[in-house]
Amino acid sequence: MSIANQFLEATGAVRTLAGLDDLARKLWRAHGEGLVADADAGAASAALEARRAVLTGSAAGRPPKAAHGPPRAREKMFGVGRPRALDRNAKVRIMHWARCLSRRTEKGKAYGEITAKALAVLEALLWAFHNARSGLCFPSYEAIAEAAHCARSTVAEAIKALEYAGVLTWVQRIKRIRERCSDLLGDQGWRWRVIRTSNAYSFRDPSPAADRPNFSKSEKPTGTPNQGLLHLSARVIWAAEGRPAGEESGWNDRRGRIQA
Repeated sequence: MSIANQFLEATGAVRTLAGLDDLARKLWRAHGEGLVADADAGAASAALEARRAVLTGSAAGRPPKAAHGPPRAREKMFGVGRPRALDRNAKVRIMHWARCLSRRTEKGKAYGEITAKALAVLEALLWAFHNARSGLCFPSYEAIAEAAHCARSTVAEAIKALEYAGVLTWVQRIKRIRERCSDLLGDQGWRWRVIRTSNAYSFRDPSPAADRPNFSKSEKPTGTPNQGLLHLSARVIWAAEGRPAGEESGWNDRRGRIQA
């Protein structure tokens, strides 16, 4: 087992803030010595901060397990929600983070912040329903329950626990439908109604590089507006004259200097 994985497992087992501080010092000492890579150190640091938030909330008198945080208004959206693409490595990081959070932190408990069934629900969402390229993930409770081999009520509790732990978030998907209806005089007509369909899920990648902006990308494309036309014309002229391919770049450079 790598040192980074050892830090992640140790994070899920820490029960005090002092233990978290000591583990953070050891993590960055190992990073300074070159034993932990930058990406692994960032992922372990994110897990430490998530664990710190859990312990701080528990010390401040957070409600028991049955109440997963204060009730709040759930966002409703038309369409597919807020999809987020995740590659295979990102999904593996999320599952590993969730397994660390599932380790028991209190004596007498068989699990930590999330249960084994919550892990099964998360695994079904990531590997059975989430589209890695488009980020779409909006299965029904019944489909999740069938994939995770559990009851529908278990799926609902598991999603609450996963959101409470910061692993995922979701919005309610709604759509407009047109249906027949009768007015007060008994005449038939049509009306529009907004109904709820399923939830759209989005997952949090514990790696800090996932949320880091890419400042190298610009809104404006590189090169000149007619650069593509110059390359195309060079290839056509070179092919017509029977010259070998690959030498048209110098011709484009000379022509660009002449035009300038």
